[in-house]
Amino acid sequence: MKTGIARRLERLFKELNIKQIDFAGKIDFTQSYISQILNGSKTNPSPRFYEAVCREYNINLKWLETGKGEIYSIPGLPIPTEDAEIITKLRLLPKSEQHIIEEIINTFLLKSMTSSEDSKIKSD
Repeated sequence: MKTGIARRLERLFKELNIKQIDFAGKIDFTQSYISQILNGSKTNPSPRFYEAVCREYNINLKWLETGKGEIYSIPGLPIPTEDAEIITKLRLLPKSEQHIIEEIINTFLLKSMTSSEDSKIKSD
């Protein structure tokens, strides 16, 4: 019988569309460690494991530990699943490509803020 953490990890693999070995590498754990969790021989993963999964995949710690609450979170704030999917995909990109996406977002935000200020000035 699968443990709760094993079921949640399998759900993450499916949600993230990621293989166990890629998941393990991203959080800097061995595939063997992940296999032990999945097969139930390791029922209490280390705090470092939980921290790494939450950090790398934007996962809510409470959900990962207990299955309660939202799966995805930005520190302190649950986010809708559709937003979490975008963030998760972004986190799967190499850091250099994440930086490019961040620059694009910043450009759009600046343009949007500038347009709002221009509209405000024209209406005054």
